[in-house]
Amino acid sequence: MDEEDILNELPPLPKVEKGPPPECPFCGDPMSFVDADWACQDCNGELMGPETG
Repeated sequence: MDEEDILNELPPLPKVEKGPPPECPFCGDPMSFVDADWACQDCNGELMGPETG
């Protein structure tokens, strides 16, 4: 490997939170894992994501 190959390597991926989903602090329903974080789709709306805001 040369220096250019080392610069193109990806960093290790972060660990994804596993286990039962936490409850929403507002409605008490289990949250969903959306965009690498826990979110309640009922309280935040169905169209969640970086492309919709």
